Amino acid sequence: MGKIIEAEKVGYIYQSKYQKTKALTEVSCSFEQGRVYAITGKSGSGKSTFLSLLAGLDVPTEGTLYIDGKDIREIDRDSYRMNRASVIYQAFHLFPLLTVLENVMFPMQLQHVPNKEAKTRAQEFLSKVGLTESLYGKMPNMISGGEQQRVAIARAMASGGQILLADEPTGNLDSQNEKVIVDLLCKLAHEENYAVIVVTHNQKVAEAADVVYGMLDGALEVVRE
Repeated sequence: MGKIIEAEKVGYIYQSKYQKTKALTEVSCSFEQGRVYAITGKSGSGKSTFLSLLAGLDVPTEGTLYIDGKDIREIDRDSYRMNRASVIYQAFHLFPLLTVLENVMFPMQLQHVPNKEAKTRAQEFLSKVGLTESLYGKMPNMISGGEQQRVAIARAMASGGQILLADEPTGNLDSQNEKVIVDLLCKLAHEENYAVIVVTHNQKVAEAADVVYGMLDGALEVVRE
């Protein structure tokens, strides 16, 4: 399986009016489809900064990040985020005034998929994450945290990309729902061929991953592969 993302001595510096802060230092690693990757480390170690670069929200200040073999500086990052990579968050970030079904339809509507097709595909994605039709018309605040996270994953799948980035996806969940989400992310990688990259403090999430990277003071090391 080819490398879908490759980091080559990636560094990142936050620069304010008064000071520079080095958040990442010579990070080199790669990610393939069909595998789950966990990036672990303490708060402030650089994990979320690296995830934001992987999501195309910014570009490295040093080194190179390749997406499908192309320097991320040279691709259309808006298109990349819309069609190639999706992020799910600890706080779910669902649209509160859209129903469950409408939340999942939304990325396809941005891509100008006809409404009828978007609805059918949204129902398929919701079914894949184990949610039943009885929830489709409900607003996010009417369903549980575990269900909201599954809606967020279905919405990420609806973008059509094969890169799924997750920032502490089980952080707001109890242990039962945590297991459901971890199992789902593993299933998406191993059965649906996604590249799943998870930033996490959670040891159980890390144990389920195929590859574990550790981040310390902006530097990345391989913990297990």
